[in-house]
Amino acid sequence: MEKFFKFSKFFEVVKVGYLCNYTPKEIIHSAGFLPFRVFATDKPIERASAFIQSYSCSQARGALECALQDDFFAFVFTRSCDTLMRLTDIFEFVGKRVHNIEFPTKIGNVEYYVKELKDFVKVLESWGGEVSFERLMESLKLYRELEEKLKKLFSISPDYETAIKVQQIDVRSAIKLVDEKLKFAKKEEKPKVLITGSVCPYIKVYDLFKEAGFSLKDDICTGSRFFEFSYPEFEPKDLESALRYIAEKYFYRAPCPTKHYPGDGRFNYVLKLAEDCDAVVFLLVKFCEPHFFDYPQLKEKLEKMGKKVALIELEFPVVSLEQIRTRIEALKEVIE
Repeated sequence: MEKFFKFSKFFEVVKVGYLCNYTPKEIIHSAGFLPFRVFATDKPIERASAFIQSYSCSQARGALECALQDDFFAFVFTRSCDTLMRLTDIFEFVGKRVHNIEFPTKIGNVEYYVKELKDFVKVLESWGGEVSFERLMESLKLYRELEEKLKKLFSISPDYETAIKVQQIDVRSAIKLVDEKLKFAKKEEKPKVLITGSVCPYIKVYDLFKEAGFSLKDDICTGSRFFEFSYPEFEPKDLESALRYIAEKYFYRAPCPTKHYPGDGRFNYVLKLAEDCDAVVFLLVKFCEPHFFDYPQLKEKLEKMGKKVALIELEFPVVSLEQIRTRIEALKEVIE
């Protein structure tokens, strides 16, 4: 395939959009592209409505709206929920350059995923990128540094504005941003709420919890799922072993309900997170089926632990902040 450009002058300025935290951003970065996470925004959904059903989740519809209005070079999709899988076809239909990575639904088959990553490398190279062992290791090192610093920041004072921003800028700039935030981070002793769900790119929603007097912990795609990984114990020696390292890293990251983990791994992860929390809030995007399927069983298990549980449903770009504020304040009163 024809190479579209060379990176000698344009390193890290060409945006490749991605929508899922399972996307191996290190490979995109090592090829010379800027991995850019696409979220729904507060823009009205207008053009996207011609291509996608109104009962699709607003994150998918909002991401398509952004794609139709912004200057992305290409998009990378990773097999997750049904809506995002079908969104790949829509992006291709409207003329976008697209690649879909078949991330296994059942966690465990590392060999299969390594083959998928090899194919992904070839696609990036056909787009004009260059992936080498040395560049991939540098990207792995940078992203691990970013992830470790975000873990430290969130252990002191969760900062969702920063967590979202670092997914849309160069990793080196992201590290500097988190370093600055760490200088001023302060831990506060307040009742703690675990928020769990898919995505919430609206910072004001998180602020409502803080204004109500809560400290936050999360299991959410716009929060800790971006940086919570269990890193493999071996050291890569060549490009293939580096790809295996990435495969294992993403297999054993913070679990998502779109994947099947052995031994109830997803439920056990959430229950463990909730142990030191006073309440759990399911912050769910309307029509997000994987998370809604989780809700009844998780709610029952959490209530048996003695946790107060609330469900708050979101739809973008219309977010009723006052209704959410009322629900959060009611939860605070119940705890007190």
